[in-house]
Amino acid sequence: MKNYYDQQMELNVVLFRISTLNEKKAMYFDRTQPSSPKFGEKVSSSHKLSEPFLEYTEKVENINQEIEDLYKEKEILEKYLKMMEDSLRQMKGILEKIFVAKYIDGLDVRKIAIKYSYSESHIYRLLTTIHQIIKDDKK
Repeated sequence: MKNYYDQQMELNVVLFRISTLNEKKAMYFDRTQPSSPKFGEKVSSSHKLSEPFLEYTEKVENINQEIEDLYKEKEILEKYLKMMEDSLRQMKGILEKIFVAKYIDGLDVRKIAIKYSYSESHIYRLLTTIHQIIKDDKK
């Protein structure tokens, strides 16, 4: 359970990083766009010391490489998460069954209690145990 949870969190980090990099690419692109002078601003024909488009292409090239690596990592994480999920579903222990029902299938406590013929209070106790197992790495 803990390994599945940890790997799911790792996958979330990868997805957030991909989103961040895509936003950075858009921000760098915006910097390459021409801007009009503000009212009262002196207009000069002098050349800038750096070319915004060249900076953009260099930064985007690095970002694209990192995104490509992250997508490969995402595929690996998803592949093994699916295998872990299948293994958890085959386990006979009640904690594993409750974990799958709550965190993978997304059932609420009432539906889990009905499915496994337990009281809701017992399901809450089992979920507390599961939370302790998942968060145990802080010791």
